[in-house]
Amino acid sequence: MGKLKNYLIRTVSAIALTTVVLSSELETVIFADTPYETYSYDWWGEDIKQPAAYTYSGAYSLTDTPLNDARDMFVQDGKIYIADTGNSRIVILNEDGTVFKIITSFQNGGKEDTFSGPQGLFVTPENEIYVADSKNGRIIHLDASGTLIREITRPETDLISQNQAYTPLKVVVDKSGRIYVIANGINMGLVEFDREGVFQGFMGAAKVSVSTFEYIWKNYFSTDAQKERMELIVPTEYSNIYLDSDNFIYATISNISNENHLAGADAIRRLNPTGTDILRRLGNTPIIGDLYNASDTAAWSKFTDVCASDYGVYFVLDSAGGKVFTYDGDGNSLFIFGGIGNRQGMLMQPASIGIREDQEKIYILDSQLNQVLCFSITKYGRHLLNAIYKNSLGDSAGAYEEWQNVLRYNANSEFAYIGIGKAYLREGRYKEAMEYFQLGNNRKYYTRAFQFYRKELMQNYFGKFMGVILVLVGALVIWQIVKKIRRWVGEAKCNI
Repeated sequence: MGKLKNYLIRTVSAIALTTVVLSSELETVIFADTPYETYSYDWWGEDIKQPAAYTYSGAYSLTDTPLNDARDMFVQDGKIYIADTGNSRIVILNEDGTVFKIITSFQNGGKEDTFSGPQGLFVTPENEIYVADSKNGRIIHLDASGTLIREITRPETDLISQNQAYTPLKVVVDKSGRIYVIANGINMGLVEFDREGVFQGFMGAAKVSVSTFEYIWKNYFSTDAQKERMELIVPTEYSNIYLDSDNFIYATISNISNENHLAGADAIRRLNPTGTDILRRLGNTPIIGDLYNASDTAAWSKFTDVCASDYGVYFVLDSAGGKVFTYDGDGNSLFIFGGIGNRQGMLMQPASIGIREDQEKIYILDSQLNQVLCFSITKYGRHLLNAIYKNSLGDSAGAYEEWQNVLRYNANSEFAYIGIGKAYLREGRYKEAMEYFQLGNNRKYYTRAFQFYRKELMQNYFGKFMGVILVLVGALVIWQIVKKIRRWVGEAKCNI
């Protein structure tokens, strides 16, 4: 009895110790007090819960002169640049949230000049700052110390009416020095300037989306009075832009109708220098945020900002639901987190998103809370992003190991199975790749692996197969000849 008792005590202790170890291992992944759920969409379009990829770790705010309706943010080299719209200034924070510098004015032609309601900014690799000085109708270019380099004013073109106010909202500058601007009320695309600040035209105009019914009704059945009351069919406007490390521009569109949402309209684009959308959409679901149907009463996602890693993963901010939607370079849904609410870690009016270069932290600017909320990566999130990163480098072995770690935390991750399948595909292990693509419900890559597998079988066994066929055919021919010879010999003997 004493031995049994000691055995039970040791067993219970071992289980308790294992629980503690597992708890410490997963402590940065699962939090009981996390105010939001993390999930993604599977092949069937169902939302599937998963461990947290990022968790709330704090908020930054200014105590002496608080932010006021801040609209844009840029993260680079350990600094957080904020367009403090309501206070008409640029605030620069250190990574720990302390104030590094505040730019309220600058010298312009020997006189002091100030911003007026700036709503966008961009920082070059040399830490030069471009500011969309919205109410002043210009782009301000400052050096790293805040000294004025130049101002770029209203574009000289007949395509913009002189009666129309020119209000730049967002700005990015590519590696060649070309400047791209989103301007309020201009739906012809991004306003493009060359490196000298000379207007070049419009780039990346969003295509008009018109349903067949709407087109037929408006053109063939509507009365003149109805046509006048109908809303004009015009291209949608971009809500924000982001320049990635490959010199391509991610552009979000927020004013998408419910009908277009149901039709899977594009809510984000990736534009090359010619303005062509090259965003890959190979995922199982459209890239529109949350998936709803016509009977749902929930608000559609409204993409208000985007940022991207240098290996194709991009993070999209939804101002309607206060969520962050994360996709890989193929458009697969990786994870979704966040929400609107009053609890710590929840958002009220998210305006901009930024990521640290190593993706260890995500920063979200809230224009109602007047704070920058910080979210830190978990072990699960790190394994997931590292797997994608190593796969982009061609490190199949490293990617495979990271995907196995992902499955330890989330055995239902279709994307992990797809990732392992890609690793096998890169190594030429096509049959194993097919099995994992099937587990991940990815028909496109399964078909590709099957094509390679079929080709491999043909190369390995076609010669042997054809050799067997030829031998059988030859044997059959010889047998037929022998039969004919025997028959001829038999007939000859009978004649004799």
